[in-house]
Amino acid sequence: MSILDRNEGGFDARTLIAIVLMVVIITIGMSVQNVLFPREALPEAPPPESIPIESLEAAAPAAALSAASPQATDPTAPLAEARYRLSTDVFDAEFTNAGGELVSLRLKQHADASGPVEMLLDGRDGSRGFSTSLGGPAGQPLDALMSVSMPGEGVIEFSRTFYYRNAAGEDVPYAFRKRYEFKPGEYLFRLSVTVENSRPEALPLGDGTYAYSLSLGPQIGPEYETLPKNADFRKLVVMEAGKRKVINPKNGMETFSTRVSWAAVAGKYFALIAVPDATSYDATYRSTVADGFPVTTSISLSRPALGASAQTDVFHFYAGPKSARELARYDDPKQNGFKRANDRFEDVLEGGNMLGWLEAILKWALNVFYGIIPNYGVAIMFVTLMVRLVTFPLTFKGSKATARMQELQPKMQELQAKYKGNPQKLNQEMAEFYKREGYNPMSGCLPMLIQLPFFFAMYSLFNNHFDLRGASFIAGWINDLSLPEAVYSFPTINLVIWRVSAIRLLPVIYLASQLLYGKLMQQPTTSPGQSQGQMKFMMYGMPVVFFFVLYDVPSGLLVYWITSNVLTAVQQIVINRIIHKKKLEDAAAAPPLRIVPGKGKKGIKNGSN
Repeated sequence: MSILDRNEGGFDARTLIAIVLMVVIITIGMSVQNVLFPREALPEAPPPESIPIESLEAAAPAAALSAASPQATDPTAPLAEARYRLSTDVFDAEFTNAGGELVSLRLKQHADASGPVEMLLDGRDGSRGFSTSLGGPAGQPLDALMSVSMPGEGVIEFSRTFYYRNAAGEDVPYAFRKRYEFKPGEYLFRLSVTVENSRPEALPLGDGTYAYSLSLGPQIGPEYETLPKNADFRKLVVMEAGKRKVINPKNGMETFSTRVSWAAVAGKYFALIAVPDATSYDATYRSTVADGFPVTTSISLSRPALGASAQTDVFHFYAGPKSARELARYDDPKQNGFKRANDRFEDVLEGGNMLGWLEAILKWALNVFYGIIPNYGVAIMFVTLMVRLVTFPLTFKGSKATARMQELQPKMQELQAKYKGNPQKLNQEMAEFYKREGYNPMSGCLPMLIQLPFFFAMYSLFNNHFDLRGASFIAGWINDLSLPEAVYSFPTINLVIWRVSAIRLLPVIYLASQLLYGKLMQQPTTSPGQSQGQMKFMMYGMPVVFFFVLYDVPSGLLVYWITSNVLTAVQQIVINRIIHKKKLEDAAAAPPLRIVPGKGKKGIKNGSN
């Protein structure tokens, strides 16, 4: 007999094999984690040689250069750059008269570690977060000094006279104006771009293909050094032909001529949404990563060449939280100061999966409980209790099935021993036995199966519910329910099958609660091919696998699962006591047995006979 065949109070061969398999499953679990809870996909940065400089900075024709460069001095233009500030109750905006650009847009009601969230981040190469270039998006941003006026509350206007040289060699003046409009309480603002020729002829503005381009990016806030998994992301989302679409530009940059209702640079909690007017703009999307996190996620809207002597284009921009409450206002003209309707900004939110309805219910319940006790950790516990109460009839049925299985176990073992050498006959007899006893062997799985939809809906909720951003549960430990907690952080250690960068306490508590849950819900062997080793693996191995899978999920999800396990354990203890009490009552109500002398076992008869 080999050592693997012995079972002297330790593990048998199948148990040892199960332990080995557990290591393999942990590796698979890491892959499952990436499938179920993927990091936002970001295209790799193209190698430098894949995008030639010539393709990004194509030389403009001579006519375009003369149109883009003033051929005479505007006597009304300022002589030095100056900054201007415009504030509302939600925005603190800063402008420069160099090109009339919006250079800073801070959200006064939302803060990160450095203060109010800055929505417009400049690039490493000095590119601006919100710029205008004459011609295509690769052109030099317009930085000529402009005159400034503030014709009304929340309105700032920049203007300047430029010149282009016509075929006759004359310098012809044209006006260029940019007008920004802000309203109180609105995360939406309006930008009007006006060009007007001094002569009744089409204005040859730009490079012959495009008159000008508006660019958003290279990045939106909040500012970051890295983007840890589950912490944040950047992606390009558009509303095209009434459908939401995520853009992943080929080779890091791609231009589309398809008209969109809006185009957005979206993060986990904030979004910058550009809403063009009815003109057929071309949109250029850029998305590149370096050192593992995005450095460019930008949009450029390019206006076709002008066919008239004067033109005013109107854009609206939403720059604010990905909060359904704020985004939905622009579907109803009575709810916003710009009288916008049916913009469907809510489609910029993540989600929309088959469990979206359940996520919406859980979100509503979470907000209700938070309104009673303003702590989202406590609210999560109450939502968990609510879920347990709603699902109690089904979980109670599953718990009763577990107890029923224990009662039937002796008879099942008899069948297994009787047909040990005939698996086909055993399966047939087991099926008949289940039918005769009125037992469904799958009913014991109900508690776990019921939890799964709530688990996935909760995961999506914790990743997308804006109000959970920075929501603290226990100060000093669980400071943000939307992120993994950590009691000690350190540089990432690559263990091949697992990358760890922090010691976390919640996954350990989860493991303990799951082991307790499995112990209380343990079922006897239910099939001829199932060994005690396999049962031990299901009880102890799977929770360990999920410990690794769930190690870096949002802490709010683990608070939910731990609370659910504890409540289920309490429920099972109560159910076991009820079933045990019923057995005692049934035994007490049964007629007493009497023994007939000299008859042995045959002399044991019911007392009523």
